[in-house]
Amino acid sequence: MFNSNTVVHLIGDPCLKLHRAKGKGCWYFEFNDYPLTGTKMVQVATLNDWPLDRWVSEGRKFAAEMRLRASENGPGVEGSSLGP
Repeated sequence: MFNSNTVVHLIGDPCLKLHRAKGKGCWYFEFNDYPLTGTKMVQVATLNDWPLDRWVSEGRKFAAEMRLRASENGPGVEGSSLGP
């Protein structure tokens, strides 16, 4: 068993968080490196439906996509969002 804090710690990106979407039956990553922000929904009902390494991989991939978007668009990018 692991929790969202473990996932975020292993990803190692200070701008990334993992939340359960209450009442939605899914989870989402939140990236916030103001002004660059974004979310990525993960259609998984419970955290332990996926192995820890998959969560870490998905989170790192999302954070890398957000940082790439920032480098492509330059500073001042607001409201960026990546879908599932």
